Amino acid sequence: MSGIVAIRYLLANDAELTAVVPSSRIKPGNLPLKTLLPAISLRQISSVPQNLINTNDPNRVHTDRVQVTAHFNDPSGATAGTGYPGLKAAMKLILAACPSQYGSINGVQVHSIQPQFEGPDFQDESIHTCSRDFMVKWSES
Repeated sequence: MSGIVAIRYLLANDAELTAVVPSSRIKPGNLPLKTLLPAISLRQISSVPQNLINTNDPNRVHTDRVQVTAHFNDPSGATAGTGYPGLKAAMKLILAACPSQYGSINGVQVHSIQPQFEGPDFQDESIHTCSRDFMVKWSES
């Protein structure tokens, strides 16, 4: 789950993104019912520990696949920056908020963050969603 901790920190502390999606609506796991939109949810898709000769090494390296999903209202009767165009604009902000980088991020020793695939786009009733995956390599401390 350390990959989620690092990615959420980057998203919630990006001024351009939080101007569109408040940091209080950037959450790990499922969004609660009736969450105000726009919102962003994060999920760990997988976590793979690096195979080491000494499996008890306290600095074991993991690679987490973190999926970031943006949720936006349909534009009917909603404010500007919503709907499908707002969703696609937010996806660009999400990518910009999590550049390829390394170092200590919110207490997690990150070796690398690498953006992966974006999509697919979904629409369920009046909600548009899209996701992007990030591969986060980090070590236990």
